Amino acid sequence: MGWRKQDLPDPRVEVQALVERFEARLGSAHEGIAFQVVFHARVQNAGLALADADGAARAVRIALRHKAADFLRQQSATDLHSVQDLLAREMARSHTLVEPQIRYDARVDVTLLPGDQAAVEALLAAQRKQSKATAIRRQELEDLAEELSDPAGVMARWATTDATDWAKRSGEAKNLAELFAAYRPPGRHGVEYALVEAVREFLASFPEPAQKQMVYGLLSAGMQRAERPDHAAKVEEIAEAVTGTPAPPGGA
Repeated sequence: MGWRKQDLPDPRVEVQALVERFEARLGSAHEGIAFQVVFHARVQNAGLALADADGAARAVRIALRHKAADFLRQQSATDLHSVQDLLAREMARSHTLVEPQIRYDARVDVTLLPGDQAAVEALLAAQRKQSKATAIRRQELEDLAEELSDPAGVMARWATTDATDWAKRSGEAKNLAELFAAYRPPGRHGVEYALVEAVREFLASFPEPAQKQMVYGLLSAGMQRAERPDHAAKVEEIAEAVTGTPAPPGGA
């Protein structure tokens, strides 16, 4: 007696039973560390005309593993909860096989086996150690750069070097001193240094002591009018040291 149509096995049910649960160990963004993924697939379309349920189920399993593997190889194993959510969203979307034609989706559980979990903990410890060392090294380099941005700091470092032979380097030291005297740091404080340079050149344009005394007096008077008596006093002290005569009070 032949099969009645309603007695024939439902191909969708057969395929569903074969993809209900299967596992895979899929690599992460970290070499040697992998995710353990449990898939729970669901076949969505009914009435499939399938002669080979095993082959169809195999095709679904392969497709899901490949899809998850492509996604997970870009993911960090150090944040398992985020990976779980992201992959679950990706797998929950409807997917379609062309041959045989099957539409399906899947639920996934992502975990780490004990060996992979230990590797993640070792990786995090190494990253923390490296971050600390990098921060210390960066601070050391910033401090050194700050010190060497000042010519006086460079000269002091050079002078305190044990290998420095001043008897042989007196000429070199003189040349360095001249270079340092003309040094103007670029970028930072650019406007201030440019202004100081202009004032220096302005003062140097008056060679006679009496002329310099007059210029210092004008500077002092301007600072007094700007209500900066402390700065005016400093200018008067400099004038006295340079010309031997105090700058006229108030620029008189």
